[in-house]
Amino acid sequence: MNIVNYKGTNLRVSDIALGGGVLGSRISDQASFDILDCFVGNGGTFIDTANVYGRWNPGNLPLSELLIGRWMKQHRLRSKLVVATKGACHALETPNIKRLAPEEIREDLESSLKSLQTDYIDLYYLHADDPKREVGEIIETLNSFVREGKVRYFACSNWSAERMWAADAYAKEHNLKSFVGHEIMFNLAKPNDEAVEAAVQTHMTENIYEYHQKTGKPVTAYTSQAAGFFVLHKEEGFLKDDKFAFPRDMFYNAESLKRAERVDELCKLTNATPLEITLAYLYAQPFQVIPIVGPCRVKELEESLRASEKRLTQEEVEFLFS
Repeated sequence: MNIVNYKGTNLRVSDIALGGGVLGSRISDQASFDILDCFVGNGGTFIDTANVYGRWNPGNLPLSELLIGRWMKQHRLRSKLVVATKGACHALETPNIKRLAPEEIREDLESSLKSLQTDYIDLYYLHADDPKREVGEIIETLNSFVREGKVRYFACSNWSAERMWAADAYAKEHNLKSFVGHEIMFNLAKPNDEAVEAAVQTHMTENIYEYHQKTGKPVTAYTSQAAGFFVLHKEEGFLKDDKFAFPRDMFYNAESLKRAERVDELCKLTNATPLEITLAYLYAQPFQVIPIVGPCRVKELEESLRASEKRLTQEEVEFLFS
């Protein structure tokens, strides 16, 4: 891993982020601690979590934040890490009810501060948007958190280009801070729009890509490895077995399969792995992209960290889409 400046801020982050989606809930506490130890032991500094992670377990608790908070306190690492978390997500049982009122955003922020056992969040994301709510109200609320010292920088996740442009315009007009970046699904596969929408997520569209090209604002990319699609699509049972449901539903289509063929060809030409190629594709963008990886085992994390050292030439990027 390399340490880089998160563009537009003074945050120094590892150029791969550890996603906390599984920590403390879908894997054991000990396995979670081992992954965190491995990440930091290999030079990682950028940890990404959310107030909703872990609430799918009985008890509706932010298990990921709680575990990361305990781990940071035990090892006295808070000042050495860049901690990103997300709030204002819909409740899991009511995905169509938005939670972007000022009091709802504040409630989630205060919950995250308590769970993470910290006085401030380095990078605070809004997990989703509510296009029916005035963007100015949202920007005013987030700026109040910065003034209070509870948030260093704020960003958005799963927002449209139109709403990000509107947020920037409001902030400029009122001499306020705006989003410094955007967390979104971004990988080499072509997502299936209906599946992404059903998951209440957003992927990199042409409009969003153009926004980042023009503004230069960073992207933190979730599902950065397309849930293993470029390897798993070859597995026997991929089209039927439930364990492959997510990558199949999200990414199985003619265009993704065509890109997978190009990945295989490029692997042979460069002696690289599919994981190296797919991560390197993200690093080759005209704006800063920091992939988020969410391993369930230390071995998976180690593979991603090794793969993150690969870079592609412009010719190789073009070959993937030829």
